[in-house]
Amino acid sequence: MQKSVISYQSGPFSVVSMGLPGDHEGKTATRVFFVKGTEKLALVDSGLYGGLPALKQAFEELGFAYGDLDLLLLTHEHMDHVGNNGWLKAETGATIVGHPGRADRVADNMLNAKAIVHAFPEGEHFDLNAEYLDWMGPTEGPIEEFVTDGDNIDLGGGVELEVVEVLGHSMCEVGFFERSTRTLVIADPLLPPFNPVLYLYEDPNVMRATFDKIERFLKERDVQAVLFAHDEVKTADETIELVNDCRRRVNKVEDSMVTHMKANPGISFAELRDKCCDDQNMVREWRALVSVDASLKDMFAKGLVEKRGDGWHYVG
Repeated sequence: MQKSVISYQSGPFSVVSMGLPGDHEGKTATRVFFVKGTEKLALVDSGLYGGLPALKQAFEELGFAYGDLDLLLLTHEHMDHVGNNGWLKAETGATIVGHPGRADRVADNMLNAKAIVHAFPEGEHFDLNAEYLDWMGPTEGPIEEFVTDGDNIDLGGGVELEVVEVLGHSMCEVGFFERSTRTLVIADPLLPPFNPVLYLYEDPNVMRATFDKIERFLKERDVQAVLFAHDEVKTADETIELVNDCRRRVNKVEDSMVTHMKANPGISFAELRDKCCDDQNMVREWRALVSVDASLKDMFAKGLVEKRGDGWHYVG
């Protein structure tokens, strides 16, 4: 008997799990979320291309025809969330909806990969295919309609999704809050502790502000369930515990940076990345360059660090 790919169902929600390859294999998965109203069917994120068989199976398990899908709602531009955009657009005709800020990357897989994997010279040796281009299908599915914080998407029958900006991991990431069930769907602003890579953030101040925003939102909206792309469903209290752990892990990145700049004046950017990864027993890879660079820029703006030649010095 074929194993179900539906990992959770409640109210209008059905969650589809897709395993991740590479460094993530056996440790984490990515999830996409069907949301059904009386008038429209939406899917939050399209997942990674290797998960396409699971997505096809989910349509069959749930009794949805491809043509039933009205909306593909994107949380953000990363490869494991937009990998099946092109296939879904071709097969379902669904309107693709997302934040305008990274629409150019969603529309161009190569740009998407280069903009983050090869964002720095120290990352140019990383293969664009491994864990990026090969996680996306051969055709793109560009964003056709834009949404930002506070917009509402009515699916009918009282099922309405409020757009919630949760910036930091991506500077254009959104989640969706379903009011009738008080369910919050978020992808990557809160990463699970078993994630094998260093916490990915593009701006530490924005990331911390989003942690605060999520905690307030959970309390003010009396959120009953939180659905994650890379973690199991959680209660509001469990999610607050995760928020605190995410704060700790971002702080750990910056604490490591300060420690190693003090111990090794003139340390290079790549060496600093390696030290930070080693301190948390994480994989030395391209995501870590993004986070370390973001914190270096913040520390530089605050007068805490200086770059002399090719090396970094702590002067705070």
